[in-house]
Amino acid sequence: MKNNEEHLIKELLIKTNRKDLICSYLHFRSIDEVKKILSMPEWNDSKYKSLLTSNIWHMNYEDIKKVLSMPEWKDPKYKLLLTSNIWNSTYDEIKNILNMPQWQDSRFLPLLTSNIWTSNYNDVKNILSIPQWNERRFSSLLTSNIWIKNYDEINKILNMPEWNEEKYQKLLTPTIWNSTYDEIKKILNIPELQEPKFKNLLTSNIWKSTYDEINKILHMSEWNEEKYQKLLTPTIWNSNYDIINKILHMPEWNNPRFSLLLTSNIWNSTHEDIKKILDMPEWNNPKYHPLLTSIIWSSNYKEINKILHMPEWDEEKYKGLLTSAIWRSSSKSIKERLNLQYWNDPKYQKLLSPSIFGVSVSNIVNGIEVLKKYGIESFATNRCLRLKTSDLDNLIEYLIENEYELVVENPNTGMLSLNPILSCEKGLLKKKYGIDLDRLELKKEVAK
Repeated sequence: MKNNEEHLIKELLIKTNRKDLICSYLHFRSIDEVKKILSMPEWNDSKYKSLLTSNIWHMNYEDIKKVLSMPEWKDPKYKLLLTSNIWNSTYDEIKNILNMPQWQDSRFLPLLTSNIWTSNYNDVKNILSIPQWNERRFSSLLTSNIWIKNYDEINKILNMPEWNEEKYQKLLTPTIWNSTYDEIKKILNIPELQEPKFKNLLTSNIWKSTYDEINKILHMSEWNEEKYQKLLTPTIWNSNYDIINKILHMPEWNNPRFSLLLTSNIWNSTHEDIKKILDMPEWNNPKYHPLLTSIIWSSNYKEINKILHMPEWDEEKYKGLLTSAIWRSSSKSIKERLNLQYWNDPKYQKLLSPSIFGVSVSNIVNGIEVLKKYGIESFATNRCLRLKTSDLDNLIEYLIENEYELVVENPNTGMLSLNPILSCEKGLLKKKYGIDLDRLELKKEVAK
């Protein structure tokens, strides 16, 4: 191709607002070929539209045409393979891979994702022919992560004698493909992992780390102190040695008010986020002290800051909601719940307890509307609102049909309250009262 053609191609792509298609591979294409590819009618089909990326220049016009005309794309099981990664392969490779008889086996269907194009036909064929896939202990490894590896590496990993020991079989999860054979071999033979205080760390989370990192972490002198040993749980592998070291040596842990926060939940956070959270001036206010429990690590600094500064906490009716359970919710979902119109009505304000954050907004709204239909909305409980709305409706109809009272008198207080059946979880309803919510739903569907 003439040198000036690449320049012309780039001009064309800029002019047609397709600068995203400019890449070094244009050097291998002529302007006429580029024009032919861009004008292909297939790009009007939503199924193929996403394939028009700069990767496409890896392939010539004729092969692109043949790939897009393949009848295999009519088969739903191949739909996840239609991404621009496909252009990293050749037409013959694609054809051979799609026509492999192994795809008739349901075990292999989860492997049909675009990651497959990082492998070639021979590798795919050899990988799928590995006899260990017939063994239950290895079946969970059949995910598309497998294409990170080549056949030889996979074969070596699966043939490791360690998998004959029960204690190692729990490590056989797809995350193992993040590690190499050599790394896996070295990790499994770390002597410290056999010590009682470290034995809980031998889970599949370990593949998030490397041998060198694991070795450094296990040799930290801090683990000889009892106060740190409770931090030795598999979530520690979410961090690396440097972060763990910085977290353990934070001077803030000398402040008694933060002592309850030093639990293994901490490994869900970064050192920077932990530092910002502990340095918040709000913790000098005693009203926020009950919020300082390890659940706080379910959240992050940005969310915690938003939650603590919500003006709603100045309203008397919401003050009982400010407990550490709040950290399991986002500021957005808390805001949505607190701004529901129902809280302006005193009869619903008894629902404003921390357990309200375990009920979705749609369940609160739809559940109350169902109870209104039967005139029992004043007796609503957070437990009954946790039920799927259609299940709550079906359950009430069932009680009415079988002459149960929807509201009963509490023998201890003499006060009226919702029939406890309406506040039961699905499993308990079946076990204690013999009421199967699935059958009630089916019965209703058949009646329609």
